Amino acid sequence: MASRVSKIYGDAYVSLQAEEGRLEEAGKETAAMQEIFSRDETLSAFLCHPQITKEQKMDAAERIFRRRVSADMMGLLVIMIKKGRWNEIEETLEYISGQITSLREIGVLKVTSAFPLSEAQKNQIEKKVLKASSYNRLDVSYRTDETILGGLILQMDDRVVDNSIRTKLDSMAKYLSGIQI
Repeated sequence: MASRVSKIYGDAYVSLQAEEGRLEEAGKETAAMQEIFSRDETLSAFLCHPQITKEQKMDAAERIFRRRVSADMMGLLVIMIKKGRWNEIEETLEYISGQITSLREIGVLKVTSAFPLSEAQKNQIEKKVLKASSYNRLDVSYRTDETILGGLILQMDDRVVDNSIRTKLDSMAKYLSGIQI
């Protein structure tokens, strides 16, 4: 769940990008920024350090990002530093990414299976989920987890469909433990 601060800054940024018709570019830029922060923890640590002044943080952000990001993204970074909200930049970028994806009618689907799926199986899952949802396109990530034993776990938005053998066995065990003989 995004914080109030992330929503305020994120909504302002996303609405500006939507007005300018730059949602696709903003989505790519946001993903790139998230990648930078996930790869380089020293950057986040530096920019969140309480003994470094806001001016030093802004100067560092300017030098690092000025030619690499749009003026709007740079503005977001600068305003969050000025307002002392830099520690929430990663959460804000996550929120922005979700909002842009939603506005572009792209669903984010996470599929967990007990074994690797074939391309035909992946296509079948994607077609069925697209048909059942209101999205035009899906960004799908596949993961293998042998502990589920079989079946699938699908996660999309705030919904989870757990059709794994592990869950069925657990619920059967719970049911059987409640029976008195």
